[in-house]
Amino acid sequence: MGKLPKTFQTALVLSLVSGCFASTSTVSAATGTTFTKTSYQTTDALNLRSSNSTSSKKLLTIPKTTNVTSNYRKGSWYKLSYKGKTGYVTGSYLKKIESGTSFTKTSYKTTDALSLRSAATTSSNRLLTIPKGTGVQSSFKSGNWYKVTYANKIGYVSGSYLKKVAAPAKTTVYTTTDRLNFRSSPSTSGKVLTTIPSGTAVSSLAVKSNWHTVQYQGKTGYVMGTYLKKGASVPASTIGNVDYSGSKMYVLISSGNSVALRANTSTLSGQIARLGRGTPVVVTNPRHQTKGFVSVRTASGQSGYVDATYLTLFQPAPSNRPLLVLDPGHGGHDAGAVRYGVTERDIVLAVTKQVAERLAGKVDVTMSRYTNDYYPSLGERSALANSHATTAFVSVHINASTSEQAYGAETFYYKGASSINLAQNVQQRLVSYAGMRNRSVHYANYAVIRGTQAPSILAELGFLSNSSDRAKLTNPTYQSRYAQAIADGILASL
Repeated sequence: MGKLPKTFQTALVLSLVSGCFASTSTVSAATGTTFTKTSYQTTDALNLRSSNSTSSKKLLTIPKTTNVTSNYRKGSWYKLSYKGKTGYVTGSYLKKIESGTSFTKTSYKTTDALSLRSAATTSSNRLLTIPKGTGVQSSFKSGNWYKVTYANKIGYVSGSYLKKVAAPAKTTVYTTTDRLNFRSSPSTSGKVLTTIPSGTAVSSLAVKSNWHTVQYQGKTGYVMGTYLKKGASVPASTIGNVDYSGSKMYVLISSGNSVALRANTSTLSGQIARLGRGTPVVVTNPRHQTKGFVSVRTASGQSGYVDATYLTLFQPAPSNRPLLVLDPGHGGHDAGAVRYGVTERDIVLAVTKQVAERLAGKVDVTMSRYTNDYYPSLGERSALANSHATTAFVSVHINASTSEQAYGAETFYYKGASSINLAQNVQQRLVSYAGMRNRSVHYANYAVIRGTQAPSILAELGFLSNSSDRAKLTNPTYQSRYAQAIADGILASL
């Protein structure tokens, strides 16, 4: 080719250069995304750079928790302006600021099956459906949309289908320092409903003129504060025998049926009498047990032996009603988890007894063990439940881990929709009432719930190996909250 005139050469070069810039501009625009201007907050000190690359020039550093806005990004880099400089920051350290109102965490119950959506609009993605009657909590809303967490998903639900749930009454735990009359009114002339033994933990709802309104064995009544000591000790970790003689128990059997009062500890021995549902007896053998024969004395003075399966500390109603079998984990030689001298065996017994007291009067209740010196095997616990027309079985435990960072409550089921519903109701209240981290509801092949025919769950209240959880688990006030959570969860499932 011949030589081109100089002016034509210059024009050609400019044309090529211009074409290159035009091409670069088009590609650049194609790689970015424009969106509605959105507010963010930096979650760490964040470098503002001249382009979307860590190798580009750093213009300045934006401090942590600074509010910024952007409406354009390239990949994970967001374009924004700060202090007169415009550049790019990585989105890894930006948190979207949601428009709405924060408020004190409040508990709600869904009044219908309710869609959990990814954003506060019906056009957003539906994450899942929350069943009717489910307890949820929220502390943020946008318009009439409430931000909640359910089944490890965070999203929004319409407030039109939420009903506010009253917070559980604040209680103070006391220990009786002597045998104490439990009365129907705050006066010495009030009817004596029962006598509370010395050393018993009770929950006081209010106090006026030295009379405490307390809950005991599922009833609300009044006691004098003169014989109350604030606080309750975790039961002592003794393995030696606990004298159980003198304890009043009741026959627990279906209405219309009866159990034999026998001459000795054998099903082949003669029958002295037949004892019907609700018959009171006084235990005369020193050690509590829920398997085998227990020596008892009736109100008429007859002495003999009764199958321990059919005795309970809690008086049943004259006719059949829902029956709950409560199982404090471990016991006797099996202390369960142990940390810093605190044992799982002791705490779960203290909590489970309070659960039984809250349920008594509303449903029938029996327990797999009442003392720390007795250990029923896993099979015996299930067998106890299977011997009755059991409505639900709840086993109470405490977790532990080699890592002190593991914390929170979780609840397990083996099979059946009723078991899942029971687990969800208890789990939601453990999280709400005691402020526990929600480790959710899970399937587990645990022998004690696998072997039980009735709907059954195993609740882990928290981690004894975690200092924060341990502080709650050993605190009488929180033990009362755990108990109320389990009791309310059970009642909500019936």
